[in-house]
Amino acid sequence: MVVGALRALRPLMDASSFQEVGQVVRDFSRAFGAIHHALGIVERGPAQNTVHSLFEDEQGWCRAFRDSCRQLLRPQAPGVGGAIRTALHTVDDLPKGRVQEELRRLDAHSLLLLVAEMREPGDTAACFALLFERGRGAARLSWQRGLARLCHHAASLVLDACLRLEDPPQARTRLSAREAECLRWASVGKTSWETAHIIGVSERTVNFHLGNAFAKLNVNNKQAAVAQAILQGLL
Repeated sequence: MVVGALRALRPLMDASSFQEVGQVVRDFSRAFGAIHHALGIVERGPAQNTVHSLFEDEQGWCRAFRDSCRQLLRPQAPGVGGAIRTALHTVDDLPKGRVQEELRRLDAHSLLLLVAEMREPGDTAACFALLFERGRGAARLSWQRGLARLCHHAASLVLDACLRLEDPPQARTRLSAREAECLRWASVGKTSWETAHIIGVSERTVNFHLGNAFAKLNVNNKQAAVAQAILQGLL
């Protein structure tokens, strides 16, 4: 079970879309036999919490359990970080009310909630909700020492993947035709004076184009500019 869950997390490293991240969360949850799952990355704010990312197999299924999640999401004592908190609710143990009714409606026996603190204490948290049928071992799972840490590990990887996907791709450096030409001659050892005579412009113009190339490539000499241009496939 644990091996299968860890194996399900491997594709996160190469995930290129939120859909792929969602599939990983789905496979990870199924490894524990969950019939429904939800994973929310929550950013804490001074006034209210904001859901950074939410992955669930069926939209809105966990709304009835939000209050239970909020109880677990309450910040811990100052200086306490890395906390992992769990709560297990079963149809048999719950008093009559909305949560019990919702579990029955979903043909579920138990709900396992887990909140894992992430990053700086009180900054970000991940909330897992896993729903189980009767006899699928939710109670047994909740007591496994490694489950909370495994879910914490999964949530950390999911957050990293989400942040990576949200970072805008860096625009590729573009050199003008003259800038590339001047660098090309520099790459074969030509001086600015020699390059000027080869392409029919003044030495001052060559140095002007080289200066522009230095700025675009974030370097300060010809050798570094040539190396960077080659690395970026510009020469």
